[in-house]
Amino acid sequence: MAPLVPHTLFDEIIRVYGLKNDAALARMLNISPANISRFRYNRRPIGASLILAVHDATNWPIKKIKGLLNEQK
Repeated sequence: MAPLVPHTLFDEIIRVYGLKNDAALARMLNISPANISRFRYNRRPIGASLILAVHDATNWPIKKIKGLLNEQK
């Protein structure tokens, strides 16, 4: 199984919602900027809590979120 790629998901949220940076993304998802960095650079594993935070903030389907996590760019 290929590793999850959080930067693709994060970059898409930033683009769609017109956010300036990861700090704005962290505020939107209600998680710390340090955790965004840890996820982005694969220092923290992606779990259900991050997927649910994205779903709650964006109302995107879980399938779309998981698809973006699996997308290699």
